[in-house]
Amino acid sequence: MIGIPCLWHPSPSRSQNVYVLFQARISGPAAGVGRLRLRVFGVSLYRLYWDGEELGEGPARFSPDRPEYDELELALEGGEHVLSVMVHDYGVHTRILMGGIPPFLQCEAIGPDGALPLEWKCRELSAFGPTERRVNGQLGWMENCDTRLLPDLRLAFDGAGWTEPVVVAKPLGEAAYGPKTIGDCLSLPVEAEEIARGAYADRFGYVDDDPPLRFLSRDLRPDVPADGFWVRYDLGRIGLYRPRIEIEAPAGTIVEAGYGETLTDGKVHPVITLSASASCNMDRWAAQGGRQTLQTFVPRGFRYLEVHVAAPSSEARVLRAEGAMRTLYDRPAGSFQCADPLLNEIWSLGARTLQACCEDALIDTPTRERGQWLGDAAVTGMETLSVVYGSLELVRRGLLQASYRRRSEDGLAAGLCPGQESYLTSYALYWIIGCVRYSRLTGSAELLREGYDTAERTLAFFFSHKGPRGTKPSGETWDFLDWGHEVAPGEINVSLNLLLLLALEEMAAWERTLGKAEQARRRLAQAEELRLLVRETYSTAEGLLAKSVPAEGENLPKRRRAGFHATVLGLLTGMFEDRTKPAAIGFVKRHIQSCFPNDPEAPRLSRPDAASDRLITPSFAHFSLQALWEAGEADFVLGQYRSCWGWMLEQGATTLLEVFDTRWSHCHPWSAAPTWQLSRYVLGLIPDPGERDSRRYRLRFRPGSLPFASGVVPLLTQQGESVSVEWSRADAGGWTYSLRTDRPLRIRIEGGTIVRQAVDGKEEDRGGSGLGEWLEVRRSLELTFFG
Repeated sequence: MIGIPCLWHPSPSRSQNVYVLFQARISGPAAGVGRLRLRVFGVSLYRLYWDGEELGEGPARFSPDRPEYDELELALEGGEHVLSVMVHDYGVHTRILMGGIPPFLQCEAIGPDGALPLEWKCRELSAFGPTERRVNGQLGWMENCDTRLLPDLRLAFDGAGWTEPVVVAKPLGEAAYGPKTIGDCLSLPVEAEEIARGAYADRFGYVDDDPPLRFLSRDLRPDVPADGFWVRYDLGRIGLYRPRIEIEAPAGTIVEAGYGETLTDGKVHPVITLSASASCNMDRWAAQGGRQTLQTFVPRGFRYLEVHVAAPSSEARVLRAEGAMRTLYDRPAGSFQCADPLLNEIWSLGARTLQACCEDALIDTPTRERGQWLGDAAVTGMETLSVVYGSLELVRRGLLQASYRRRSEDGLAAGLCPGQESYLTSYALYWIIGCVRYSRLTGSAELLREGYDTAERTLAFFFSHKGPRGTKPSGETWDFLDWGHEVAPGEINVSLNLLLLLALEEMAAWERTLGKAEQARRRLAQAEELRLLVRETYSTAEGLLAKSVPAEGENLPKRRRAGFHATVLGLLTGMFEDRTKPAAIGFVKRHIQSCFPNDPEAPRLSRPDAASDRLITPSFAHFSLQALWEAGEADFVLGQYRSCWGWMLEQGATTLLEVFDTRWSHCHPWSAAPTWQLSRYVLGLIPDPGERDSRRYRLRFRPGSLPFASGVVPLLTQQGESVSVEWSRADAGGWTYSLRTDRPLRIRIEGGTIVRQAVDGKEEDRGGSGLGEWLEVRRSLELTFFG
C-alpha cells in the first residue's frame, strides 16, 4: 500500500464528524467472470459497497507505525460496476482510533491481469448533519442522518457536489504496512423482541436541545395530546450491534433510537454510566418516506432498544427491529456440562460475554469504552478465549500493539492502546507474563523475539524505581491492581512487587527460549533477591503478607497488616511454607466470605473511588480463586461461583457484570474466571507447556462434590482440534475418567491411586503406579482411580 495515493476531500465543511463518499467505476471482463481483489486502508472508519451492496468495513484498530490494511475478494462479472467507500472521520481521539492524523483513504484494485486504474471522485455527505454530541468521551459521535439525502450507491456519482480528491502526502510517514492479522468481524443477526409500546409527549426543549435529556424526559403515558409513539425491544443480551429498524412513515418523520444495557425505571435511558464525561447513547434519522430500513453506520453497545417516532401511530409504523452483532466469533469451540445447572449457566454466561467483547480486539465493554486493556486481554481474556474459542489471535495482536505503543521516554509497555493510551504498573507486568503464557500455549516464540526489547525496557523501568524495600514507581504511571485496593503515597505496594517477582521468573523463561542463557541466569538472580526481600520485609507476625509497608522508616512485622491481594499472589508465587500455607488459605477464604455478595451487609463497590479493604471483584477472582483451586479448595470455589456469579444471574444478567454491583457495566470479560476455571480444573486437564513443548498437560483432577462432568477443550496449537473429557463417580467410590484427543498429547497424572489405565486402547493394571510419568496419548486415555 505504500505506493497507493492517500486521498481526501479537498474542502470538507468541518474538521470533525464528517462523512465523505468516494466512488470509482470498474469494468468487468468482456467474457466470463474474473476475480477482483481489493486492498483498503484509512485512519477513519469506512464501509465498502459494490453496486450498492455492503462488502466490508475497516480499519481494524492499529498502531500508526504498523498500519494493517483490509483485503477483500469478489467475483468480477462483465459490465460496469460501482465501487463506493463511505468514510466517517471522527477528528477526535477515541479508545479505538487515534486522532491527530490527517484523514485519508487508500484503495488498490487488482484484477485478473493486475492492478486496475481507479479514477476516484468524492463528495461530502450532507445527509449526516453536524452534531455536538459524542456517544461519550471514549467513543465517537451520535448519528443524525436525513435518509432523504443519501445517494443511491448503485449509481455512479449520484447527486450533486462531486469533486476530485486531493492527495495527502505521507500522513503516516514511513510506516510499515501489512495485511490485517486477524479475521474479519462477523455480522450476526439477533432478533429484537418487542416488550412494550405506547404514545409519548415531549416535555423538554427543541429537537436539537440536549438529545438524551429530551429523549428520557418524554412522558411515555401522556395525559396531553401525543407528539408521537414509542416501541421498546429486548435483544436478550448485551452486544455490539448495528440496529436495523424497519419502519413505514411519511417523508421527513424524525425517528430516534435510544440504547441501554439495562432498563432504568422500566425504560431506556440513553446515557452510559461511568463514562467520566457527558454521554449520548442514541441516534436519529429523518425518514425518506414509505417503507425503509434504518441502520447506523457504526455499532452501539446495548441490550435494550427504544424507538421514538415523531408521528401519529395512524400514519407511521415500526414493523420490526433487530441487531447485527459485530463479533469475531460465532459458535464456541469449547463446552462444559456438569451435574449443577447453575454452574453450567455461569460457564455459558462467560462465553456469551466473551463473544460480545471480541471484535477487532478483546475489549473491556461493548458499551462504555470498547477499549483494549491488557488487564482484560492478557489475563482472564487469554484463558477464557483458550477454553471457549481456542483462538488467541486477538491476544497476540493486543500484546504486540502494547509493545508498539510503549511509552517513548522509558519503554514501558502500554496498558491501554491504541487510542487514548494509558500506562499501568500491573498491566505492564501482565504484559510480560502474558507474552510468555501466549508463547507456551501456542508453541510459538515469534512474539517473544519481536517484543524482547520492550520487555527489557519494561523491567528496567521497575528497577529504576527500586529501593531497599522494593519497587515503587512514581509519576504518570497508574499504580492500579484492583478496584478498592489503594496504597498510601509513602507505602510500598507489596502486590506489585509480587507481580514483579513473577514477571522476572517468566522473563528468565523468555530469555532461555531465545537462547539467552546468561541473561536468564541474571534474571533468576534478581528474582531470588526479590523473593528474599519479600520474605524478610513484607511478612506479618502471623506469617501472611502485608498489603503495604513504609518505603522508609520503621517496618516491624507486628505493625504490618495482612493484605488480601498480597496473600493471594503469595500463594501463587510459592511464598508460603508448609507451616504458614494453611493460615494463608484460611485468611483468603475468610476475607472472601466477609465481602459482598457473600455478606449482604458488606460495603458495596458502588463507584471506582469506593475504596475499602472489605471488597472482592470478579476480575481479581482470576487470581484468588485460581490460588484456592491449586490449594485443593474445590468445593469452596464452586460455592463462590454459585454465591457470587449466581447473584449476577439473580439480577437478571445475561452477560457478566463488571463488578458485584449493578451500577457498573453489565458486560465485561474480565469477570469470566469461572468459565476458564471450570473448563480447566473441573475437567482436570491443565496446560503445563514447557519452553519447547506446548503439548504437555497436567491431569489434576479437582471434582469437589460434583458427581460427573463433561466438556470439550480446544487445543491451541492447531485450529479446529480439541480434547473431549468425561468423568463420573464409580459405584465403588472411585472415579472413571475418559479423554479423547484430536492431536497427540503428553499427559502427567497428578494425585490419586490408579487401578486401571488404557492409553490408545492398550490397557494395563497400574496398581497405583504411573503418577508423575509423562504419558504419550495419541487418541485416548481411560482411567479408573481412587483418591
